[in-house]
Amino acid sequence: MMIVVTLMVGLLGAWIGRWLALPMGELFGASSAVVVFLKLTRQQVRLPRPLITVVQIILGISIGLSIGVQELLSSFSLLLFCGLMLCMLSQTTANYLWLVRREKWPSFEAMLGAVPGALGVVLMISESQQNPSPRVAFAHSVRLLLLMLMAGFIASGGEAADNLSHQLLQQDIPHLLVLGALAILAGKLAVRLGIPAPYMLTALLVAALYNSYVMGGNVLVPVPLLSMATSILGVLMGSRLVQASWREAGRYARAGLLITLQGVLITLGFALLFTLVTDKPWQALLLAWAPGSVEAMTAVGLLLGLEPAFVAISHVMRLTLLNLAPALFKRPLQHSLHKSEAG
Repeated sequence: MMIVVTLMVGLLGAWIGRWLALPMGELFGASSAVVVFLKLTRQQVRLPRPLITVVQIILGISIGLSIGVQELLSSFSLLLFCGLMLCMLSQTTANYLWLVRREKWPSFEAMLGAVPGALGVVLMISESQQNPSPRVAFAHSVRLLLLMLMAGFIASGGEAADNLSHQLLQQDIPHLLVLGALAILAGKLAVRLGIPAPYMLTALLVAALYNSYVMGGNVLVPVPLLSMATSILGVLMGSRLVQASWREAGRYARAGLLITLQGVLITLGFALLFTLVTDKPWQALLLAWAPGSVEAMTAVGLLLGLEPAFVAISHVMRLTLLNLAPALFKRPLQHSLHKSEAG
């Protein structure tokens, strides 16, 4: 019963956040409402795994359906891909070293906290452990909040570039059901292989292939479904944030602020470097490689005339790589987790 009430409170908070037109209103509205509710009631909840699986599938399909293979090939080059990879690796390495050496985080939590973006997949990996970390949720929440507010002031919350979803069309329903079924079947296989956040990864891959080679890029996730998944993700985030004391919350928020500033400075450096060897302006590269959201950063690109298609594709590729990372780096993750538990 407490889980149901918490979900209702989170959905109400998400509605208020959306009504106030806040950047990522559903996410931060739901998480804020849940934190206040659980603090007042002095309760703790943990969402059931089937609900988390649904969120993984919806978010994975949403990202996968936004990938246009032809557009990707036409707007991206090998040099820019290398720049994106180097920028991400530099952000992750610098953030990891800061969290381990200066903030004294365990290595597994530092690895999750250091990832430049992909709040959904990070929370899913954290949630799969016996003791999900509130500090990881705090650091990523602060990072996302800062970047969304920065972009939101310029781009009115990113509404002009919401290219990941649309209104539900009757002809899309069968395709979404097929995608959901395929994602579940592939996800079960990924679970047996021990891949973290398995359903999000498989949903992303299945949706990208299906939309590119079956539907030709004509299917998108409907707005209400994506809003519901974002709201539930906010409830999940709030249920983790409430576990920290006020003193701990201050330390975790400071860590999130510092790694965000560090990540932005690193991104600026790579943008200035690669603008010398490519035809892209450094402002477009900064928007494309910053660890922000697809919607907000693309909206800034639209309003400033800074190649919004390139910005959007870059962020989708960044999210795709981060979703693939758990499968590619399974052993380092497991080693880091065992080292943290031993410590």
